[in-house]
Amino acid sequence: METSAKTDRRIRRTQAAITQAFLELLSKKTFERITINDIAKQADVNRGTIYLHYADKYDLLNACIDCHLNAMIHSCVFTHFTEHKANVDEATESLAALFHYFEEHALFFSSMLSCQKTSVFRERMVQIFASVIQKKPITPSNNQTIDKQVLTQFIASAFVGTLEWWILNRMPHSPEYMAKQVWMLLKSD
Repeated sequence: METSAKTDRRIRRTQAAITQAFLELLSKKTFERITINDIAKQADVNRGTIYLHYADKYDLLNACIDCHLNAMIHSCVFTHFTEHKANVDEATESLAALFHYFEEHALFFSSMLSCQKTSVFRERMVQIFASVIQKKPITPSNNQTIDKQVLTQFIASAFVGTLEWWILNRMPHSPEYMAKQVWMLLKSD
């Protein structure tokens, strides 16, 4: 049993080294120019070790995306966004937690958002936020009839665009400030 725990820890450590090396390279080079050799050298492992964990660099990219998006979902409470009369403090606290998550993993998110070939990442983020927003009862303040799907996509895209701006501009405002600003925008729907 103890051997299994050590193996799992070594596997996690190796995957973390590979992932970190990949993200560091992605912040310096385009995705197309990164090779398995580059990743192996940066992570201080051999090519075979990478292939034990990932089929290719595309598999590594998808694993990174899945890992971070799942962790983001689990680390942030989205219930306040789906309640019609959400408490402002609870909602901004949840948004602040989300912005803190992005801040803590800035290398990953800036690499993903600045790389043109990883547009699939941005699309998946929009889908995640759209699914959260879709659960929210939306009634436009001007009493006009707006297709909920169109409005949901608009809000999710705007939110992801705001996150993208914040991250790529080196987070010029605190997570708390961003949370309050975004909440005010969301409440003005």
